[in-house]
This record gives sequence, C-alpha cells and structure tokens, in this order.
Amino acid sequence: MQATLSMNKFAVEIPNERAKTYRLITLIILLLNFFVFGFVYMHSIQLASAAGAVTGLTVNAIPIVFFLLNKKHIKTPLLEISFFISAVLTLFWGNYVAAVLLILFSVFGFLANKKLRILFSEDGIIYPSFPVKKYAWSEVEQVIWKDDILSIDLKSNKLMQLNIDKTFAETFPVQAFNDFCHASRNMERI
Repeated sequence: MQATLSMNKFAVEIPNERAKTYRLITLIILLLNFFVFGFVYMHSIQLASAAGAVTGLTVNAIPIVFFLLNKKHIKTPLLEISFFISAVLTLFWGNYVAAVLLILFSVFGFLANKKLRILFSEDGIIYPSFPVKKYAWSEVEQVIWKDDILSIDLKSNKLMQLNIDKTFAETFPVQAFNDFCHASRNMERI
C-alpha cells in the first residue's frame, strides 16, 4: 500500500507498540507447546500418539529455532501455522480447551502483527486502535508532521505523538500531507 491513497486521502504507517510483547508471549507459548509435545512423546504407548507428538515437536521447533537465530524477529507465517497445527493435534487428544486457546492465539497473532495505518481523509481521521477511533476534523486542533514525528493535537487536550519509521518517511509526501491536514481542518471550521 502506498503512503498516498489519493490527493484527498493519506495512509500513515505507525509503529506497532504491541508487537514486541506479542513476540515474547509467542516464544513462551511455543516453548510450552514444545515441552508438552515432548512429554506426550516420552509417555506415549501408541504409535499414532507418538507420531502426533513428533509432528508437534517439529512444528514447534522450527519457529523456536527461527526466533532464537533471528535478531530482528522478522514475522514469519510459520508462527500462526504452527499454532494451528498444534491445535489440531491437541484436538485429536481430546483437549478441546487448549485447542481453542491455540486457535484464538493464532487469530489474535495475525491481528497483532498487522501493519498499523492512520487514515486521513476529508471526512476525518481513522486511528487503528481497538475499537477503531474516528475523529472528525472539528475535533482536531492541529495535525503536523515534522522531523519524522507525527503530532495529532485534539481539542479534548489529547496529544498523540508518533515516531514514524525513517524508511516510510523517505517516500512520504510530507509537505502535501501537512497542506492537506491544514486545509481539511480549516474547511471544517467554515
């Protein structure tokens, strides 16, 4: 997605503050899954149960190795897939609660890792929180982007300042964005 959707719409990518916490929780759950499947393997009597445990060990070991070797923890689709496969294996063993929790964590992981974008249009500002917040230009005192910091000052005395990634900022038409926000705010006052 490009930074500018059109001349009267802008999408500004902001840093995902929850991503670091999600990565830590993900690693903990992967390790727990790995040890649970290891325990099941060590105590399995039936061949099918042992095969399922080996599959679970493998499915969880690959993302763990990726996590430990990768310094930046770049997102990989293996995480959500490994949780889903672990949930299916857990379902076969009759542990429905753990399976549902793993599936929910997989879905929430997909949502937590998505790129966050603030949308600016002539109608107002759409902020990507949960639930999504919408601000009309009549609620906005000022919006300005300067030195890769986006400041949104609301009339309710709420100030949002966000550091914008330098690689995103390099391709973004900052002057056109500032002019658009100034014009949209002034149009709302008329």
